[in-house]
Amino acid sequence: MAKWIIRNPKANIPKMVEEFGISEIFATVLANRDILTRRKLNTYLYVDNMFFFNALNMKDMEKAFRKIIEAISKNQLICIYGDYDVDGVTSTVILYKALKNIGANVIYYIPDREEEGYGLNINAINDVINKGVDIIFTCDNGIASIEEVDYIKQNNMDIIILDHHEPRFLEKDNKKIEILPNADAIVNPKQEDCHYEFKALSAGGISYKFVQGLYEYMEIEEDLDEYLVFASISTVCDIVDLLDENRLIVKMGLEILNNNKCINKGLFEILKVNNIDEKLINETDYGFIIGPCINASGRLESALKAVELFTTNDEENIKKLAVDLLNLNIERKNLTHKAVEDIFYMVENSNIKNDKVLVVYNDKIHESIAGIVAGRIKEAYYKPTFVITKSKDGAKGSGRSIPAYNMFEELLKCSNLFQKFGGHKMAAGLSLTEENVDLFRKTINENCMLSNEDLQETITIDKALKFSQITLNLAKELYKMKPIGKENSNAIFATKNVSIKNIRFVGKENNIIQLILTDNTADLKAISFNGYNKFLDILKKVIPNDEIEKLILGIKKYVDLKLDVVYSIEVNIFNDIENVQLILKDFRLS
Repeated sequence: MAKWIIRNPKANIPKMVEEFGISEIFATVLANRDILTRRKLNTYLYVDNMFFFNALNMKDMEKAFRKIIEAISKNQLICIYGDYDVDGVTSTVILYKALKNIGANVIYYIPDREEEGYGLNINAINDVINKGVDIIFTCDNGIASIEEVDYIKQNNMDIIILDHHEPRFLEKDNKKIEILPNADAIVNPKQEDCHYEFKALSAGGISYKFVQGLYEYMEIEEDLDEYLVFASISTVCDIVDLLDENRLIVKMGLEILNNNKCINKGLFEILKVNNIDEKLINETDYGFIIGPCINASGRLESALKAVELFTTNDEENIKKLAVDLLNLNIERKNLTHKAVEDIFYMVENSNIKNDKVLVVYNDKIHESIAGIVAGRIKEAYYKPTFVITKSKDGAKGSGRSIPAYNMFEELLKCSNLFQKFGGHKMAAGLSLTEENVDLFRKTINENCMLSNEDLQETITIDKALKFSQITLNLAKELYKMKPIGKENSNAIFATKNVSIKNIRFVGKENNIIQLILTDNTADLKAISFNGYNKFLDILKKVIPNDEIEKLILGIKKYVDLKLDVVYSIEVNIFNDIENVQLILKDFRLS
């Protein structure tokens, strides 16, 4: 059962109400997200280029500009070296198109997930050398490639690293000592001595900042809207903090795309094949429709297809590639569904589920979906989870974490077990021999310092409300929080001692619950999309089974019990009439 915690913001709420002209409830929600200054409020609510930080404030940015300008003047061949996920693909598209646009001699390279794996590798570097490349320009990788960068320098090539992952480090005398590759320029705000004002950009976001800064540095006036749209897709899909510059990137990107859906022919075709070309695109479309289609190419075939889709002007090819990506995503969904079922069965029928860190090996799972499967298992058990499968050179896996567990730092503690690994606090990837899988499971659990409390899911509540405080105006004010995402989750509220006036079970499997609730100050409509089993467990405690059956069949529409409820507030539009609706997140008997 999830633990409920009500936030207690240390802020002068009445002053915020007066100064910002917002409601007391909205002020509390903003204070809970540390939106306490005029600048933070402006970047949170409004869209304006003036709120971007200066790209030159990022360490080595100017050094990278000069290196690229020199390469263009000498007609040197630049290779954009990307990655096979959404962030890597969009970064590659931004840098490739932007540099080509100003006359650079530029190609791109995306490593194959199965054959080469993540990041720089010697075979790929040799391939690039044979193409006559003078400068490798990585995006969304490179910060941990110490040996590979040395190999590049030994072969008389220059290298610029653009990355947003955590640098490697050693622990000495209880201090972390950063280890960086010997590159010509490293553009990554997570470096210790980078004083850039915002650290949480995606690689696509940094790529956009690079292009924005480079064009300004070269005094080139050019419309950068297309690049900003791709940066906004990467920002949502790479699940970075949706605050400050990231929020600005996403809001501006969505606004641009909705005003001009044909800003990129390939992207428009993706909207079309998914039947969303005529709707208002939002962050959910990025995360659950557009992003997965881009990802599917890199997971099941080659991410080169996605890059080609967004960089070619051949309309027949664009249509073919968009359909290919759609079909690959359908195949990916089917593979994922089967893999999740198999892993659940394995965990439930073994002693693995008693571990604090779940490490599951299944050689039948396609390695490209290991991360998605790990995420689903992590959500079900609320434990850090690694899903490992057979690969060409042994075993390969992905991990997904919970807030109390820094996955990257924990992997560092047993790095001797891996052929390769990388990632950050909430997600990681690794390669190892099959013989080391059991040892990894044993070691990662022996090192685990998670308490039972850490392993209890927590729902953080912004404020306790009476139903009479929940109005259509409040729902519309809360709508200003969009785009919703990491570190900017939906506002969550709670109300105690709520009665059920009406109940209906709907949906294909009758597992969606529609309710009319009252707290004696007002009646409100509510819906629960994933609380069916929990609600049945509650009903079994208070009424006989035949009465439960009548409720499910719709013969009976009332049940006498009191609940405490946790919910978000939405505007529901039905027959062009706007109403307030509560989306139930959790509930319990009062």
